[in-house]
Amino acid sequence: MELRTLRYFVHVADARSFSKASVFLRVAQPALSRQIRKLEDEIGMPLFVRAGHHLEMTEAGSLLLNRAHLLLRQVSNTLDEVRASASNLGGTLTIGVSPATSELVAPLLMRECARRYPALRLDFIEGFSRYVFEQLINQGLTLCLIHNPPPHKMIETHPLLIEAMYLVGPPPRKGGLAAVTAKTRLDGLPLILPNESHALRQLIERAFGRTSGRRLKLAAQTDGMVTTRALVAAGQGYTILPYGAIHQQLIGRQLSAIRLQEIDNGIGIPWTLGLACWNDQRAARAVAAVRDILTAHFTKLTPDPK
Repeated sequence: MELRTLRYFVHVADARSFSKASVFLRVAQPALSRQIRKLEDEIGMPLFVRAGHHLEMTEAGSLLLNRAHLLLRQVSNTLDEVRASASNLGGTLTIGVSPATSELVAPLLMRECARRYPALRLDFIEGFSRYVFEQLINQGLTLCLIHNPPPHKMIETHPLLIEAMYLVGPPPRKGGLAAVTAKTRLDGLPLILPNESHALRQLIERAFGRTSGRRLKLAAQTDGMVTTRALVAAGQGYTILPYGAIHQQLIGRQLSAIRLQEIDNGIGIPWTLGLACWNDQRAARAVAAVRDILTAHFTKLTPDPK
């Protein structure tokens, strides 16, 4: 049994589809199917059965999937330990980041790792927290930096920063929507927010309902961070975001912002940035290096847009 074939099997099992797995792996679907058939022939029993337009695992497939995840992590950990035995930390670390943190975190890590560990290469995958966390579960990432990661018995989360949430508006100018100030009231403000399945939207909805029972007035829905900031800057509405998502725009005076806790009834939204990795990788030298860099940075970080 080859490790490559085992990785192919894991991606097909997680995607429940040969076509989706072939796109992710960049392997032709016929070649991927041949590898899985070869694995089934080697084991002597089927691993998948078709159920409509997707695949279901057999009992043998489910058992192999659990063991395959463990085996692939052990191989990865072994490689990390071998690299760590050298004087210089090397190899490749694949890091998942959300749009709300990428502008703040990615340049910092690239700069500090280049200075401290020039042989260590960083690869970044950007996506919303749900997608990034799924990639971590599916072995597509070494670690991820996301807000409010869901609990998982095999994943360890190291809290880095509890970010203050801000009401964000257009910059001060004549005409159009007003910039936000301490006198701004949330009632009736046209808000531009993510869709209802987004973690941030759910937190905002719960916070509003808990403090006042009010319903939000939506001007538009978009999951795109760039689109949200552009619409707000153009005076099309207001939004609610963590400081890390707007710090560059505040410095450039493209937006205005004030902490939610400083207006109305002091609405608080728990928005915790955490570093998540597999339990058995938390002691890996490269993971520890990134955790130390971020912990030191966020410990001294005291943002204030005013």
